[in-house]
Amino acid sequence: MRRFAILFGIATILLYPICALADISFGGSARTDAMGGAGIAIVDRSDRNNLLNPASLALMNRRVTFAFPSIGFHASGIPIGKAFDHIFGNPNESDAAGLAKDFGGNPSDFGIDVNLGLRLGHMDIQGTGSAKVYVDPNSALEEWSKNGNGNTTLLLTDPVYKNSQADIIGAAVYSLPSVGMAERISPKGSPTRVELGARMKLMTAYYTHYIMSAASIASNGPAVPAPELNGNTNIHKTGFGMDLGLLVHPSNHEGISGAVVITDAIAPHFTFNGTDATGQPYKYDLQPSSASLGTAYENGRVLLAADLVDITHGYGPTQERVGGEYRTKRIALRMGYASPAGFTFGFGVLGFDLAFGARSPVVVSELLHF
Repeated sequence: MRRFAILFGIATILLYPICALADISFGGSARTDAMGGAGIAIVDRSDRNNLLNPASLALMNRRVTFAFPSIGFHASGIPIGKAFDHIFGNPNESDAAGLAKDFGGNPSDFGIDVNLGLRLGHMDIQGTGSAKVYVDPNSALEEWSKNGNGNTTLLLTDPVYKNSQADIIGAAVYSLPSVGMAERISPKGSPTRVELGARMKLMTAYYTHYIMSAASIASNGPAVPAPELNGNTNIHKTGFGMDLGLLVHPSNHEGISGAVVITDAIAPHFTFNGTDATGQPYKYDLQPSSASLGTAYENGRVLLAADLVDITHGYGPTQERVGGEYRTKRIALRMGYASPAGFTFGFGVLGFDLAFGARSPVVVSELLHF
C-alpha cells in the first residue's frame, strides 16, 4: 500500500498536464482502460480481470491476497481537470450554480469509479462504486455561456437569456459486498480449459435531479429539486445483481482464448421514473442486463485483445474495442481503440498501472445508463 501511495503521488505530479485534459485511471482497471477497454478473454493471474470477467478467478492460486485498488475519473464535454475540481473542490449547496456556469456551453458529464477488495483463492469479496453527473443546459443558457461574457445580469434583463436553465442529473451505484467465485469445468488434463464464474452483488442506487433557473444562476442560489423528487434530495433503491462469465483458452495459457460475459444476468431493477430536460416523464434504467463477447491472443511478451461490448444493446449501440500490450519484466506498454471513446494508451511499471484517453472506455459493470 505504501508503494501504491508513492507511485500514485509521483504519477499525479508528473502527468498532471495530461490528467487535466484526458480521462485517467489508476490501479486495477487501468490495464483494460489503456487497451481500449478490451480484455474479457485475457488469461491473467494478476487479479486485473476479476471484475471484468468473474471466470478469471478460476485462474488464481489458493492464496489470500488484497486486490489492487482501482480508481478512474471520466469526463465528456469538459476538461477532466474542471470535473476533478467539482468532485473534490469543496462543493456546497450552491455547487449546481457553479456547474451551470462552468459547463453551460454544451451538455457534459463527469464521474468516478472505485473498487477494492480481498481475494481468497478462487473467490473474492469487493466493494465497488460508480457515480456520474450529467449537466444539460438549454439553448438559451448555451447562448449566454458563449456570448454573455459571464455577465449574470443579462440572465435577468436580456430576453434572449432570461429563460436559461440547466438540468443537473446525478446517479450513483455501489455494491457492498460484491462476491465473485469461479471454477474450472473442463476435464483435468484437457488441452483446452474452460472456466465458469459468477459475481453476486448486493447493490444500492441513488438518483437525483436538480433544475437551475436563470434567477438561481444569477444569484448563485441553490438549485431546485425536480418534481419527481417530491421535495427530497434523492431517490434510492436496493437490489441484487449477478454477473456470469465464461472463459475458454489453451491449457498452457498461450494462444487464442475466447470469453462471454453477461453483466447483470440477474438485474437489480434500478429503474427510476424521472423527467427529462423538457419536463416530460422519462424512465431511467441505470444498470440493464448486457452481454459481451471477446477474444485474445497471447504469445510471449505480446498480448492482443478484441471485444464486442453490449451486443444486446442494453446501454446503446454495440461497442467495438481492441487493444494490445507489449511487456518486459518490469514495464508494460499499452494502446487501444474503442468505438465510442477513440484511442487510449497507458503503461505499467513495478506492478502499478496508469491509463489515459480523451474518453476512457468504462467497464460495463461500472456503467450508469441515463
